[in-house]
Amino acid sequence: MLRDDPVALTMQLAQINSINPSLVAGAPGEADVASFVAAWCMERGFEVHIEEVAPGRPNVIAIKRGSGGGRSLLFNGHLDTVGASSGETMRVIESGGRLSGRGVLDTKGGLACALVAASRIEPGELAGDLLVAAVADEEYASLGTEALVATWSADAAVILEPTDLAIIPRHKGFAVIEAEFVGRASHTSRPDRGANAVHAAARAVIATAALDAQWVADSHPSADGPRVLASRIDSGGETFTVPARCELIVELRTTAGSVDRQILDVLDAIGISGQDVHVRSRVALSRPPLGVGDDHPLVRAVVDALCENVGGIPVVASAPYWTDAALHHAAGTPAVVFGPKGEGLHEDLEWVSIASLGTCAATLETLARTWCASPVNRGRNNGS
Repeated sequence: MLRDDPVALTMQLAQINSINPSLVAGAPGEADVASFVAAWCMERGFEVHIEEVAPGRPNVIAIKRGSGGGRSLLFNGHLDTVGASSGETMRVIESGGRLSGRGVLDTKGGLACALVAASRIEPGELAGDLLVAAVADEEYASLGTEALVATWSADAAVILEPTDLAIIPRHKGFAVIEAEFVGRASHTSRPDRGANAVHAAARAVIATAALDAQWVADSHPSADGPRVLASRIDSGGETFTVPARCELIVELRTTAGSVDRQILDVLDAIGISGQDVHVRSRVALSRPPLGVGDDHPLVRAVVDALCENVGGIPVVASAPYWTDAALHHAAGTPAVVFGPKGEGLHEDLEWVSIASLGTCAATLETLARTWCASPVNRGRNNGS
């Protein structure tokens, strides 16, 4: 059997440009790296499915089928990356115990760990199925995971975002709210004849900042509560004219249990700012939070697998960001986030710790061997 190295595979994956074309016009997208992953998996005895989620943008689902009667497990890593400010950002280099280059951390390193872990298991060796999903478009609209959860399921999932080897069973959701303020133009020497849309938007910014401060004060600890901020404001107006129109973007980070109430609170804060200006606001995009309890069998299984490979007490924590784990959880598959150590997400210098890649791969292999060996009474199919 081939004994692959997660470091070498990370380098191979990162050397294939897969910048998301929804972020950078004309970028190549995931097709080339998906072809590489599919071929790599076929050579190692995986059952491979290639499913296009947008023109020229595929998911790859690689499966090691179990003998039957065991719990299934899915590893999810994304193929796409954000853009790069220079060719130097794209160069993949090994030095000083690190790999650097676009995608080595986010998330080709984690994906490499999952592929290597699964490759070390023979078809039928475990009772349950082991799936590795290499998905498209995580960096923009999560089209890949949305398509994945509509067709594929498992008894548990691990999303391979970088976590410094911490186990993340909870993270925030988000909502993007677009607000339009429509007033009345006039000469700036006679502001009383107009209705200033920018002033109304400014009042909305102050109201949302006050709401955020109140949420922080009410949350214990404050990092676990919802947060909201204004991220963009634009009037496109002219000098010497009272602005008749202004657009505002507000971003909300939601917590489990009261997402609808949190969104309504933000909409109310924006709406009361209108006075003599008409306000129209809508939720342009939203994603649910992830909320899996620390005592869930999946969390305990990941803790045990990590302890077996590194010892000590693993970190189990919540996170302020959002990941595709929430889409799995919302579709009925319990999910946690787990991945290697590194820094530089979306920055010019992105790097991943070589040692953590080995630990991550070993932990995933241990998890698969324990989780997929156990029987389960399944109410869902673990395939398409």
